[in-house]
Amino acid sequence: MKIDNTGYIIKAILLLVCGILFAFFPGVISWVFYIIGGAIIIGSVFTAISSFGDGGSLLPAGIVGVLIGLLVIYIPKFIASQMSVIAGIILGVLAVTQIVKALSKELTKGLKILQLIFGIALLVSSVFLIFNPFKGGKIIRIIIGLVIMGFAAFNFYVAYVISERNGEVIESNNIVDTNAYEVHDSDNQKLIK
Repeated sequence: MKIDNTGYIIKAILLLVCGILFAFFPGVISWVFYIIGGAIIIGSVFTAISSFGDGGSLLPAGIVGVLIGLLVIYIPKFIASQMSVIAGIILGVLAVTQIVKALSKELTKGLKILQLIFGIALLVSSVFLIFNPFKGGKIIRIIIGLVIMGFAAFNFYVAYVISERNGEVIESNNIVDTNAYEVHDSDNQKLIK
């Protein structure tokens, strides 16, 4: 039976891009939030202004939209100030997920042990980030980016193992019946010739 590894490849590519951006280009992420927040604010202002012709019925929605836009613009500052705790919680969830997957799946022993070690390493990183004694934001950001890239590498490895196993499955299905036996079911219907 073939297993599809496309999901692992897509996840690995997305994690690799996010890890590189997070570790080495944090300004890009901030600018994305600023652009989205600015677009929300501009759209909400136009909604509020256009509602004056209708008696101001959409004025409250415009005000709420402006507040949401300001919140979106403020998100990068909040993330920067609470980065280690947020990253620790996210890594903790990922660690528990990896450990549960390693303990519940029927993987080969080597892959199961590798996934379990990776989950434990994520859990240790999570605890360190949540109870960070150093509060070094830049170092934590780079470490988080590297961990995300490590998670991407793990997904690439899983995709590689799946493709190798799929190759073995294809090779074992090349069996030809040279005897031409007929197989019948209980009603004497011919099934295979």
